[in-house]
Amino acid sequence: MNARLLKSCGLALALSIVTLLLVQACGGSNDANAQAAGGADPVEGVWESTITIRDCASGAVIRTFKGVNTFHRGGTLSDTNNAAPTTRGPGTGIWRAAGTAGNYTASFRFYRYNPDGTLAGTQRVNRSFTLSADGNSTTGTIAAQVLDTADNVLQNVCGTESSVRLY
Repeated sequence: MNARLLKSCGLALALSIVTLLLVQACGGSNDANAQAAGGADPVEGVWESTITIRDCASGAVIRTFKGVNTFHRGGTLSDTNNAAPTTRGPGTGIWRAAGTAGNYTASFRFYRYNPDGTLAGTQRVNRSFTLSADGNSTTGTIAAQVLDTADNVLQNVCGTESSVRLY
């Protein structure tokens, strides 16, 4: 009986070691848990923005609202704003450093919805912004397009923004 038990335990141990080696070979190591802070770009983090939408021709203010962007390591971003969640979905996109230090561009897209909940189309947003010397605020411009469900441009949107770092 003891020999049989030892053989079963030995088999279980061997399977555990093989599983561990397989996980390691497939990239499952402790090194994948976190990236070193030294490689972070200064824009990475969570930012709250005040966005002012303007008439593209006259520059007249149309509306002002708040938004939040998260700039993820590696160049992706997540976006939302204080519009009713029934009218707009979350935004996803990309960001990158542009030209001189402290200058960036970002592009993202989100779904828009009609009052009855059906899909109205999408909105594409392109931003150019500059990070302040202390790294805790930005200012920039926005150019966006409101699209129907077939990706036809219904309206061009212009704007300005200022952001402060939350985290």
